Amino acid sequence: MSVVVERGLARCPRCVAVADYTFVESGPNSLRYEVHCGKCGEAYCEVHTPVAPDFTAAVDALVVLPPPAVPSALDVRKRQAMAWLASLRAKTSARVGRGT
Repeated sequence: MSVVVERGLARCPRCVAVADYTFVESGPNSLRYEVHCGKCGEAYCEVHTPVAPDFTAAVDALVVLPPPAVPSALDVRKRQAMAWLASLRAKTSARVGRGT
């Protein structure tokens, strides 16, 4: 038994005029796409069935991250200075908070 799943307007594959299309479910594993053109009389049909997925391309699609950049000596010194300043601020704010 065929059941119309969707209906609408599409372009005719022959004359590119606006034509009617339908998706018809014809069986448990089959979907038919039909285009009927009123201008040129074209009756176009495609039948689609499920296929096994091809997972070989999935390996190629994995993201490859570049290796992390090694920090320069200047960057290391900056981080050390910022850490020292942060610890100094924490110590002074603790002393100010105690009231001594």
